[in-house]
Amino acid sequence: MNQNNLVLFKGTKDGVSILFSEDAPFSEICQQLKQKITEAEKFFNHVKTALIFKGRVFNEEEEKELLKIISENTSMDITFLKTENNEAELIPCINRGDGEPQTLTKFHKGSLRNGQQLDFDGSIVIIGDVNPGAEVKATGNIIILGQLKGIAHAGCKGMTDAFVTAIYMAPVQLRIADIITRFPEENKRGAKPPEYAFVQDGQIFVMPLS
Repeated sequence: MNQNNLVLFKGTKDGVSILFSEDAPFSEICQQLKQKITEAEKFFNHVKTALIFKGRVFNEEEEKELLKIISENTSMDITFLKTENNEAELIPCINRGDGEPQTLTKFHKGSLRNGQQLDFDGSIVIIGDVNPGAEVKATGNIIILGQLKGIAHAGCKGMTDAFVTAIYMAPVQLRIADIITRFPEENKRGAKPPEYAFVQDGQIFVMPLS
């Protein structure tokens, strides 16, 4: 790829695609992204769109760095980010007025087995179960579209207004910020509706999700 084309933009019906060079050093990718975003500032300002990263698989830290460059140099309102990550994750993010990303949400498809841990700086949506011996931690909220039978820790950096919800809630341990609760054995048996756990008056409350 031409050295001036390490980063290319293309408008599509799904949003704005950014094609990245597969082989260029990440530092050069960042430099050229900032340059091209700045040059096209008027085009991107106040645009509400999805972003699609193509041509290269980035790790979590690299994705955050690219998002930071975009949010600091435009007032673009990013509705979600689609990447070529092996997990095929979607990362919705909402920008504040100052352009900083307000929250990131990771969608994980598949159940977590005994011994597995999922940790994310943001919120997590799991399409599957969290089985006994598995653990999920998030600085934001945790939403489980399945059974929670392992350990869940939402707001793990002190966010007390975080919540945990699951189709079937029967965790070994449930934690929000620094507050911990354990479910009585009788609450882990039988069918029950989806539930929602949150902090109020320094305690974790669990109620049906209506």
